[in-house]
Amino acid sequence: MDSNWTFWLHPVSGLIVIGLAIVVATYGWRYRNARLGKSGLDVMQTFNIQKVHKYLGISLLTLTAIVWLLEEFALKSVTGVTHGLNAVALVVLLATSATIILRFRRRRWATPIHLTLNASIVVLLLLQLLSGLRLIN
Repeated sequence: MDSNWTFWLHPVSGLIVIGLAIVVATYGWRYRNARLGKSGLDVMQTFNIQKVHKYLGISLLTLTAIVWLLEEFALKSVTGVTHGLNAVALVVLLATSATIILRFRRRRWATPIHLTLNASIVVLLLLQLLSGLRLIN
């Protein structure tokens, strides 16, 4: 293993992305429960949870794209084909999920598609973590 800091930049930033994804998912779940009346929160608390989820989700998309671009064009330390393809899929799914829920929130089909895409994102994040660990070892 290389002790060069650039070798660790991508794995550490990838773990930060995974941590942020967990926080975003937690806020999304809390917002969903509050919206459905399962949490006992008032309207302003529910709105604040939704606002935090939105901003953290946009941050997650941005950070995921930066980590992917950093690895793809600057570091070139990861050579696994599936790792790179999963990263592209993550960026596309995050962008699609965010676009659908932000632009079509009032439509009946938007929320189920948003949830389905986010479930796919969770699976891809797990695959990214496993493939990244395999590449490091």
